[in-house]
Amino acid sequence: MNGIVRWAAALCTTAVGCAAVQILAPKKGIGKIFRMVLAAFFLCCMIAPLLSSKPVLNLGASGFKSQISADRIQAQVYRQFKQQVTAALFAKISQVFKSYDIALTKVDLNMDIADDQSIYITDVVLYLDSKSRTKAIAAKQLAEEILGVKVNILVSED
Repeated sequence: MNGIVRWAAALCTTAVGCAAVQILAPKKGIGKIFRMVLAAFFLCCMIAPLLSSKPVLNLGASGFKSQISADRIQAQVYRQFKQQVTAALFAKISQVFKSYDIALTKVDLNMDIADDQSIYITDVVLYLDSKSRTKAIAAKQLAEEILGVKVNILVSED
């Protein structure tokens, strides 16, 4: 509390001093610039305690309690990429299968990362509705033709 009282007293003294100097300043020409400098000085005196105080938020890198490892980030990126590819693959295969009256219920895929960090699909598992059991072979051939990878077909049981 003592610091606030000292700051308020210094602010009042600065205000009186700035007012006295401003009265003596000329009205035109350089007087306008002088008034602007006095206003900037007063504002600096007013916010000086805020600038010299301890920061409220510690936003530096040392403020984080745990470091995020590169492996963890890579695993998260891999998971997100797999989810997006699975969703896109499901949409594409469902669209093609619809014209052949084949009901696709789920898509699962296995992906691998090569030494050069390229991601490729190793195999795809397509889950068909039980009503599409008779069209499983046609679905497998069609999917392998479209995707260019090995496709396994599983038919769900009702």
